[in-house]
Amino acid sequence: MRTTLRIFPAADFESVAAALFQAAGTPGPEARRVAQSLVRSSLAGHDSHGVLRIPEYLRFINEGTVSPGAAIEVRRTSDTTAVVDCGQNFGAVGASRAIETGIEIARAHRTACVTTLRCSHVGRLGEYVETAARSDLIAIATCNSPIGGHFVLPWGGREGRLATNPLAYAIPSAGDPIVADFSTSVAPEGKVRVHHNQDKPLPLGWIVDADGHPSTDTNKFYGPPRGGILPLGGSAGHKGFALGLLVDILGCALNGISSTDPDTLGNGVCFLVVDPAAFCPVDTFRQEVARTIAYMKSSAPAPGFDEVLVPGEIEFRTMRRREEEGIPIDEPTWQAIEEHADRLGVSLEELTREE
Repeated sequence: MRTTLRIFPAADFESVAAALFQAAGTPGPEARRVAQSLVRSSLAGHDSHGVLRIPEYLRFINEGTVSPGAAIEVRRTSDTTAVVDCGQNFGAVGASRAIETGIEIARAHRTACVTTLRCSHVGRLGEYVETAARSDLIAIATCNSPIGGHFVLPWGGREGRLATNPLAYAIPSAGDPIVADFSTSVAPEGKVRVHHNQDKPLPLGWIVDADGHPSTDTNKFYGPPRGGILPLGGSAGHKGFALGLLVDILGCALNGISSTDPDTLGNGVCFLVVDPAAFCPVDTFRQEVARTIAYMKSSAPAPGFDEVLVPGEIEFRTMRRREEEGIPIDEPTWQAIEEHADRLGVSLEELTREE
């Protein structure tokens, strides 16, 4: 049986998340930043990286794997490069500092490469590259995870060796920017979790069980014994594996650390930021990108499609709709939030109005 979805105004749930994080010991500005990031992901339709993560983040605080308020150190390693040690603070806080550093460097030197250390779960990677695009910069981002998150099978293997290792990019345009954000696996673990919480079968081709057999049952993935998520590409999954391997190397080896070391903590994020003004006037670039988008969308739709959508378009449409209609919360997530609220002494009734 599928679980019921509750609908709440986004502003209300941002207040809920911020109040819970603050009650758990997070400084107010950081609590609001993390809450904003999670709600914005839900607004964009990426529920796997949205408010579903609130109980998980609260558990991280309780376990000591996230350190709210921890100092973030920016180490400039050259004119155009930097390493941001996030101190195991919230990923949204650390990654925001990293992309802001990349923007600052690119403004001064036209290009930037910024990596992170000890950065907790960053959430939706597309959020950060979009920030750069809103500043008229091109940005590419990759994000790996340490060994505890290695759910994704290498091409030809049946034991996980990579995380879902997303890659994102954003490009400014005359209208909404192009924003692509995708895992190098068939699906991120969070989307498997959404299906699990809603008691829905997975599409065939997402996971295999512990013996390497295809399955649509989320329990065959979560186990025990643990199954695996397949690399992006189906019969051409070697391409997804190659991309996932690149993400892993940029996230750890580039900083001289290993994703297989149990002492390596957090997401390894790499931001590449380029100022298009180094090559042509920004207005010209934006207009040419808009022209390219229009050309893509001029293609006659294939059977089963209403139109061609460029990366990010469906998210911006979903965001505008959900800003009016509210964001959905599945029942297991809501129950977990209620339990944390009781533990922390936060009154949800004073903060929410269900729609």
